[in-house]
Amino acid sequence: MDFLRRWMDEILTILFLLLLFLVAYLRNSPIFEPIHSGGLTRKTLLGVAVVLVILFVGKIVGLHTQNPRSIVEFAPLVVALMAYESLKHMHATALTVWLGIQPRDSLMMAADVALFGKSPYLWFAQWGLDKPGFLSVMTIFYGLYYAAPVAALGWFMIAGDMAQFRLIRRGVVIALYGGYCSYVLIPVAGPLSMPAAVKPLFFGTMTGFQFLLAHYRYSFDCFPSLHTTIPWLLVLLCRNKLPGWLMTIAVLASIGVTLSTIALRLHYGVDVLAGLAWAWAAAVLARVSSPREPVAAPSIAPRVAMVKRIIAPVRSAKCD
Repeated sequence: MDFLRRWMDEILTILFLLLLFLVAYLRNSPIFEPIHSGGLTRKTLLGVAVVLVILFVGKIVGLHTQNPRSIVEFAPLVVALMAYESLKHMHATALTVWLGIQPRDSLMMAADVALFGKSPYLWFAQWGLDKPGFLSVMTIFYGLYYAAPVAALGWFMIAGDMAQFRLIRRGVVIALYGGYCSYVLIPVAGPLSMPAAVKPLFFGTMTGFQFLLAHYRYSFDCFPSLHTTIPWLLVLLCRNKLPGWLMTIAVLASIGVTLSTIALRLHYGVDVLAGLAWAWAAAVLARVSSPREPVAAPSIAPRVAMVKRIIAPVRSAKCD
């Protein structure tokens, strides 16, 4: 059990890689999205490189930072993100069809109507928040999701808190792989795939937006909303571990990312609720499965001092 606790990230990574190899062999398809066309993997590696530079500079100037060789601990996260791009590259949509599972968008839309009266993205149009300025801000928030895990892990690695680093990595790896499995088994394409009940988004035909859809998403990657899960998972795991000002920024950024998933019509309200629930579950699983820190034996020094204080008057009386 201790072995599993210590190496779960690597074990999950190896198992998922074996699954990718198996599917690739059965379907005669490539395994990984090439780095040159895998925008998410490339940007993640760039972020890791920045952390590595900071670690080297810290060692050069004599700061108390983690050894630069510890950068290899980012490997499970990088592989997990490469796995997402592989889902698109390996035509995971066809895999879902091969399993005989039909898209669940109609069910999600019905659930939104039952819970909220209408799908929440329609509220933004009703409130006049579907204007270019607001949606541009939401697009910026949406993009923060891709930097958040590397930023959080980089912060604690640079600070030398590897226990917290590994706790966050464990939670993110669990959340990502669990989400990927749900994408295949519960295929949901999102509101953009449904007949539009409001006017089209102004950037729907823009080259940048089409690049986003082509390079960062595949057809059924909505339930649960990992864009909701990952930021709130980081907030849950970093509670009482970050300075107050930085924690405030993290919470506000998480709120913005969550709203952006609806405002940009990429997720149903039910996807977001599922993402919040999965964030909590992943945080619990990460804490429960993390290695138990050895409990130091209680020092006997305070007890010895107390005994000496008690017997000191007795000794003095005998001497008298």
